[in-house]
Amino acid sequence: MKLPKNLISLLIALSLVPRNQQACDICGCGVGGGYLGVLPQFQKNLMGLRYFQSSFHHPATLLNTTDGQYLKTDLYHSADLWLRYYMTEKLQVFTFLPYKVNVRSYENGYNELLSGVGDIQLNALHQVINQGADPTKLLRHIWFLGGGVKLPTGKYMQRDSRRRMFPLPIQVGTGAWSFLLQNMYILRFKNFGFQTDVQYRYQLANELQYKMGNTILAGGSAFYWWQVSPHMAVLPIIGGQFESLEKDTEYGYAKENTGGKFGLLTAGVDVYYQKMIFQLFGQLPLVSSVQEAQPSVGTRFGVGVALFW
Repeated sequence: MKLPKNLISLLIALSLVPRNQQACDICGCGVGGGYLGVLPQFQKNLMGLRYFQSSFHHPATLLNTTDGQYLKTDLYHSADLWLRYYMTEKLQVFTFLPYKVNVRSYENGYNELLSGVGDIQLNALHQVINQGADPTKLLRHIWFLGGGVKLPTGKYMQRDSRRRMFPLPIQVGTGAWSFLLQNMYILRFKNFGFQTDVQYRYQLANELQYKMGNTILAGGSAFYWWQVSPHMAVLPIIGGQFESLEKDTEYGYAKENTGGKFGLLTAGVDVYYQKMIFQLFGQLPLVSSVQEAQPSVGTRFGVGVALFW
């Protein structure tokens, strides 16, 4: 719904009054953070720690101001402790425990910081097909189907120094349950392989009647298994990722300047040494479709280490 020009002018004028002005509520879109590289799909349990950083850059518009200062960047940091455990031969479960630090930067150099434990996520994948360990097959493939749930464990009502509540997308938690459907498929030919991962996340509203937009994430990666020595292997990876986010809603009404579509180039390398995995990856935005006042997605990168047994 478009507002009359005189009403827009009035709102802008009111926004320049320091005591009544609300903090800018335009944020970067929700960060997926689900990238784990190409994990070996043999019957091994895994425990790891990963660090993930992503950024969103705001345009210089009146909608992106707080106390007369332009909002420049939202920077998201996440350190995740995660576990993959085989409950049965064909059922693996994942647990992700994130600790988040989100930083909002303004043109005058002032930074606002939000931190705390985020929303805990539990996933389960059922092995439909597994020919990965069959040496008689020239083409070997592995197929998993499953889903998950994200728990509302993170703080989602943090406030700035003037006691104004930060908008939900930059909070470390959402205050709401969400549910995930996932399809993962891996095809291998000798030492070459290709992995696809498609996820759909359905969000519920929190007690503030704010609902994050439902999300579709689809990615594909090509990789090569290079056996350097009996105890060490290197796995270079290159691929892409597509993200589609519906608009957020508040009391059932769509929030402007939310949602969007993004396409990213992904590259990384996994190093396997004895019972350890070391990971390094980055994601470069190639295309995006957002409204003019929304921030543009920046580069993402991450590192990780995991132990399997």
